[in-house]
Amino acid sequence: THKGNEVAFGTIGDASTSEGPFWESINAAGVLQIPFAMSVWDDGYGISVARKHQTTKDSISDALSGMQRNETTPGYEIFVTKGWDYPALCETYEKAIKLCRDEHVPVLIHVKEVNQPQGHSTSGSHERYKSEERLKWEVEYDCIEKFKSFILESEIATAEELETIEKAAKKEVSAQKR
Repeated sequence: THKGNEVAFGTIGDASTSEGPFWESINAAGVLQIPFAMSVWDDGYGISVARKHQTTKDSISDALSGMQRNETTPGYEIFVTKGWDYPALCETYEKAIKLCRDEHVPVLIHVKEVNQPQGHSTSGSHERYKSEERLKWEVEYDCIEKFKSFILESEIATAEELETIEKAAKKEVSAQKR
């Protein structure tokens, strides 16, 4: 240990928050005030079911709001951010993990507006249950494309450098399939 500043990380898809082990883990970490950072990745669906049909208040962060800590009662610190907004995503994680590490409290990071461009399963197409409007949104807010734009706008890399990386990655994937 380094002065007890470790953080345990967990990650889960939004639909899996409907399962008992999630609630048991969240409750135990809150009771024990474990420096635990739970990320919930939320694309609005679980397999082929809309979130509104499986999560109270249509939001896991809203459903867990009763666990939000305050001046007199320990609990969780709850953060909400968008998966496609890379600067905000980084800022949220930096703030959440610093709080978790410094104050030794659990945090929940609800990452909304994540896209799932190939659906949840290979057994069926997501076009069957997502609206045309949602499918268009997923193209416009594709997390990979938004990250690429961030890299270019921030001048972290050039378009040519990214193209070289993408070609190398495709070549690697192709070699792994053989």
